Amino acid sequence: MKWFGYISFFAFLLLATTDCRQERNNADTAKLAQFDSLLSVQPEAALDSLELIETDNLNKYNKAYHQLLEVIAKDKTYFNFTSDSLINSTVDLLSAFRSKNPDYYARSLMYQGIVRYRMHITDSAAYQPLKEAAQIFHSLLPPDLINQYLCLYYIGEIHDKNNNIDVSKGYYRKAAQISKQLGDTSYLFSSYMNLFWNSVKKTDYLLANLYLDTLSHFLLKNEKFTISYKNMQSVYFESLGHYKKAIELEKEILQIKKKPEYQNTLIANFYNISKAYSNLNQTDSALKYAQLSVKAIQDTSHQLNHLYYLNLAKSAEKSGNSKLSIYGYKKTHELMSSNVNKNLDTKILELEKKYDLTEVENNALQLKNRAIILAGIVLLMLSAIIILLQHTIRQKQIKILTEERNRALENEKLLLYEKQQTLTDENSRNELELVKKKIILSFFQQISVQNLEIKKLLFDLKINTYITKNKTIYNKISDEYDNYNKKSKITETVTFDNDTFTKLTGISVEEAGKLNKSEKIMLQLLALNAGNREMAVLLNTSDESIRSRKLKLKKKLEQLTIPIIKNLI
Repeated sequence: MKWFGYISFFAFLLLATTDCRQERNNADTAKLAQFDSLLSVQPEAALDSLELIETDNLNKYNKAYHQLLEVIAKDKTYFNFTSDSLINSTVDLLSAFRSKNPDYYARSLMYQGIVRYRMHITDSAAYQPLKEAAQIFHSLLPPDLINQYLCLYYIGEIHDKNNNIDVSKGYYRKAAQISKQLGDTSYLFSSYMNLFWNSVKKTDYLLANLYLDTLSHFLLKNEKFTISYKNMQSVYFESLGHYKKAIELEKEILQIKKKPEYQNTLIANFYNISKAYSNLNQTDSALKYAQLSVKAIQDTSHQLNHLYYLNLAKSAEKSGNSKLSIYGYKKTHELMSSNVNKNLDTKILELEKKYDLTEVENNALQLKNRAIILAGIVLLMLSAIIILLQHTIRQKQIKILTEERNRALENEKLLLYEKQQTLTDENSRNELELVKKKIILSFFQQISVQNLEIKKLLFDLKINTYITKNKTIYNKISDEYDNYNKKSKITETVTFDNDTFTKLTGISVEEAGKLNKSEKIMLQLLALNAGNREMAVLLNTSDESIRSRKLKLKKKLEQLTIPIIKNLI
């Protein structure tokens, strides 16, 4: 009896403890649900409240719920995502509750795709979680229309970024249908706006005008919507050759953008006005706004910057400003050269149809050849223009020197000219060798990128659901993919010895002994000024992986008190 009493007491104690823990977990879930409802109206306040919660005291489900709300709040407060580790952890945690709470799991998948899209990832890594989330939201009873809309919208954005215009149009239309059901004017505006741009890309201006007419009936007073609508009108009128009307609209936008929060968004307006003035042959005005567009550049690494400098060069040339024109063409040439790899990276994702292996291989090969030829032609044309302009300027200079032969400064100018010619002759061989090396390096980079594109294509094919059903094709692609990885994997060569490593990095042999081979190779590539893109090609991985490796390597060097080389910071 005595033992029975002890057992009963401990059983009661266990049940009481379990009930208390469950009650606390339910209270935590209810509290998080309150913050969840606050997200759509006051995301900043919700984020502040979430940061005050001690997550160590939460159970697994509530911890995952907290992480999900944190990601959503950051997205709604325009947080600059540089990593997807938090949302990846959230998806992993909520996958255990998929059957019990499919809507929360679907939300985590959706924001996994959105976060990656915010990080400028527009391949299957962003597409697949959004697609899976959309299917789950559609299967719920009743369906989650708001989140289903967001999934369809961002899938359309991904296809649009990959030039799958017809496919993206289908998703934008589905998103528009759902926004009509929801009665949400802002969602509907966004859908029709993207359908307008979709029509412009296909040069279907009749359809674009219909979307513009539809959008004109939206009674939206928000400045951002007004700017978007006027911008669409401007592009439409410019496409039809109504340049004066386009200029009027762009200047109306500039009036709205006088507020400080818009100062970093003026570049496109300056550029559009310059192009319109150029089409009207008003060269001085075109040059003025071309210069303003170049001055407004904020992101010096943006791959469209060459367009602004090319416009500056052309406008200056028409205005007779040869010096400014040459500067513009040179900058265009430099930016185009640095962007060749990015331009060659553009490919079409066939995510919506069944693949025919032979057709895909042929199309991919033709796409790469066209991209290489086009890039070569553009660079040759720019080089030719620069050479012709330089030749013209030299001829004018020679003429001026001849006319002023009898003046007091004639001898000095002639001597300077002769000295420059002598230096040019002496350095011509070295310059020729340098040009050869640059050309060889350029070809190597292009070939490397082509090989990487083939690898990406093989991987996309390998994971495609249609191909996995056909074992013969799937096995062939898998073998080719594995074969490629073995052949393209970089190994430690004889040039990567301790002496070379120390000379390049300044890290002693003793300190180098604390690092592995992969870390040594990366440090040597960084010492040679290799960028993320080049290292990704050489190490057979992605840009994101390189950035992650660099961060880990930096932390390790700090822990070992080893000096950090400049390019790793």
